[in-house]
Amino acid sequence: MQNENIPKDIKKINEVTWEIPTSYKEGMNVPARIIATEKLLNQMDKGVFDQVTNVACLPGIVRHAYCMPDGH
Repeated sequence: MQNENIPKDIKKINEVTWEIPTSYKEGMNVPARIIATEKLLNQMDKGVFDQVTNVACLPGIVRHAYCMPDGH
């Protein structure tokens, strides 16, 4: 991956699913998942990763926080 904004510990689940683990940010209750091709992922700015991991910190969230391919 080329984008320096992409978290170092992001894991590729399949061709269009990427997961940021709960260890990425203190307070994350669930992993964050981004649905995007690698090309789209490389075009995302830091705010996308901040926003989806902030959602993962919300009380009551279950399983995963999701970001769709049009995340910005």
